[in-house]
Amino acid sequence: MGSLSRGRPRRGGWARPAPGDGMSAWLWLLGVALLSLVTASGARPPISTTEKDNTTPEPEEPPTKYQISKPKVCSVHPGEPLMLRCPLPGAGTVTWMKDGFLLGPNNRTLIEHELLQIRDATAKDSGLYTCSTAGPPGSNTLCFIVNVTGAPYWTLPDRMEKKLHAVPAANTVKFRCAAGGNPKPTMHWQKNGKPFRPEDRMGGYKVRYQHWTLIMESVVPSDKGNYTCLVENKYGSINHTYTLDVVGECFAQTGLGGRSDYRVPVSQRLGLMYLMLVKKV
Repeated sequence: MGSLSRGRPRRGGWARPAPGDGMSAWLWLLGVALLSLVTASGARPPISTTEKDNTTPEPEEPPTKYQISKPKVCSVHPGEPLMLRCPLPGAGTVTWMKDGFLLGPNNRTLIEHELLQIRDATAKDSGLYTCSTAGPPGSNTLCFIVNVTGAPYWTLPDRMEKKLHAVPAANTVKFRCAAGGNPKPTMHWQKNGKPFRPEDRMGGYKVRYQHWTLIMESVVPSDKGNYTCLVENKYGSINHTYTLDVVGECFAQTGLGGRSDYRVPVSQRLGLMYLMLVKKV
């Protein structure tokens, strides 16, 4: 047998496998293909500045949209129903909040998806209301500023039904005119149709504005009369009148030489004061 002489592979290239070696042939073809791709990529000329300028940028994905409305101002009068509607696009659960706190149904509040109803509105119902649908915080949100404004009204009318107050002399009398309104109304008092000032009464009187109350201590017959509270704000005014009757008699006795007494009875029903001198014989 003759000897087999093997030559060295050529430098700078890949030796083609023998025709009978199938696996080596496939590997060789794969290597050639990869080398061609690398060579073609490296041979590509750089992009000029002009080409960069003429290149149309790919459209970017639009950012997430947040729909936060400008607050809508709503005004209602006390005692009226408050209705807010939330016509937000898209389906989903609507969440209602007031001043940052979650609202839920109760005996005055009814929530039906996009509709919020509050019956017999009061000043406490004023505030910032928001409705939103499910999604990222702040997305699809509507805002409402609610003001329950109006003329003054009595908050405890059942306690004002008794208009005639007959009290014994030297007692304390309290007249109350509890009221509400927005803005908060002011209160003034009259006696017999004229402004009633503290200096108009001996001993003066007290007014507790937080309780809407007039207080007179140690009443005397001269305190008898009609007392009217005037409650008002820029939307209107209301008034209520109490009648005070001081019943009983006040006596002042003085001894003159131990023989005479001065008795001072007061007729409350006629509203007149009499001075009677009774001498003891």
